[in-house]
Amino acid sequence: VSWEVDPEISKTPGADEPLLKCNYSIGLGVLLGTTGKKAGGLGGVSNPITLTQVESFRVLELVTDSSELERVGLSRRRMTRLLTPQTQESPMFFHGTNTSVAGVQAAVDQMEEVGFDMFIYSFGSSFNMENTDPAYIAEIAEVVKYANAKGIEVGGYDLICLARGNGSYGGNVGYQWDIMEPDTYKLGPNACFASGWYEKIHEIVLNFFNKTGMSMIETDGPYGGSSCASTNHDHHTGLEDSIYWQNRLQGTFYKDLKELNIFINQPDWYFHHGGNKAPMGYNENQYSLPRWEDLAISRQGMYDDTYHFIPSMGWMFLPLVQYHSGGAAAEFEPLSKHLPEYEWALAQYMGYGVAVVYRGPRLYDTSETKALVHKWVSFYNKYRDILTSDI
Repeated sequence: VSWEVDPEISKTPGADEPLLKCNYSIGLGVLLGTTGKKAGGLGGVSNPITLTQVESFRVLELVTDSSELERVGLSRRRMTRLLTPQTQESPMFFHGTNTSVAGVQAAVDQMEEVGFDMFIYSFGSSFNMENTDPAYIAEIAEVVKYANAKGIEVGGYDLICLARGNGSYGGNVGYQWDIMEPDTYKLGPNACFASGWYEKIHEIVLNFFNKTGMSMIETDGPYGGSSCASTNHDHHTGLEDSIYWQNRLQGTFYKDLKELNIFINQPDWYFHHGGNKAPMGYNENQYSLPRWEDLAISRQGMYDDTYHFIPSMGWMFLPLVQYHSGGAAAEFEPLSKHLPEYEWALAQYMGYGVAVVYRGPRLYDTSETKALVHKWVSFYNKYRDILTSDI
């Protein structure tokens, strides 16, 4: 099996994965036997390999009887509901940025009042799922217990692979686990998910969930397509099999979480491994635009994406506080000062049946704002079945 890069496709990791070329002729392709030699391919790396069993990729193909957009879209969505039924779960979640004990409890109290379902410790906060300190884990467990008593589930954010390598903003997981760039043989910006990092993050995350009682994870930066030329990593022999094993182990990671009944937000297409939601029409720079421009773009994104997504398998974003930039013109806080935009957002997203990352310290700041949120959450909960059905 050789991986070859199509020169017509962008080299951006994750945007387009390399094409799998398999043939049975002399040269690049597949040779099955008890022993063999990997030669050629990307980088020209040759390594001895013992081949005892090969498990191919699984391909799910939908045959349609029309090229008509609506009919094809309905077929795809029917296939989604049949083969990945967990994508039909549709909790109302809130991304909390005040992750102190008092801040989380205050947010949970608001969520109970207006009918939200799930609190998520947001990115850019003090929350750290990879913190193994028993005192920290015990503190989170108490917060989870408090929320569960009010009917609120709790989850958290973690950056697990992309931007976890050499010189990246997510923090290096360890040089021995960084990808090795195939062109330069230098350490790259991402972690290799077929290195020892896989065991470590797998153990840390499962231990955290088992001890805290959390029931949701948002895994930012799952494996997205980077190759790795290292010959010293635990789960791949070199460059040629690095994409295959990273992809497969990322799928196993999600399967193990799903066996614990964990709800999974994952910004990639791992639905057939247990993922619940992925971004819909999502561009982080959009959320730095003025509020009305942001909402208009999101409305168009939902219209486009629901040709292929069922409403409950995607999420949008609402910057209650500033995300990257944009300042006061982009953020919705103070909420009571921007009621027309806030109500439009609630009506737009809940009316479409699409979950939203409401990211900030609170859902409402006055009794008037509370009434507005309660109004639209009640509408969503009353008509949830029809709102999340196929359009």
